[in-house]
Amino acid sequence: MAKVGFLLLLVAASAPHVVPLQVFKCLDGGQVAYQSQPCAGPPVKVWTVQRLLQTAGPPAVPRPATRAAPRSRRTAPARRNARPAEDACARARKGRDAAFRKAGLKRGFALSSHWDNRVHEACW
Repeated sequence: MAKVGFLLLLVAASAPHVVPLQVFKCLDGGQVAYQSQPCAGPPVKVWTVQRLLQTAGPPAVPRPATRAAPRSRRTAPARRNARPAEDACARARKGRDAAFRKAGLKRGFALSSHWDNRVHEACW
């Protein structure tokens, strides 16, 4: 019987507590205000609501760093000696210049707009 009582006490202690809370609707100079304290004058309306009080859980413990030691040479990522990638803005400008040279002086608005938009997206 003592085990059952202890179990009920443990469950009751860990459950959130319900506290009644009153909400008052007050008029002050034509302005409506909702507050938990009684109004200075007569309240327009009063509600009673149930509010749950949450019990504090265990404190958050910061996690240690996952890797404190530097990587060994064997597990380090491989280095590539490739040339650096060309800037996206410069690539877009070169593409636009090539397309305009190919189209000549009679290029249309759609072509100009397309390439100008691509340069704008890459450069701005």
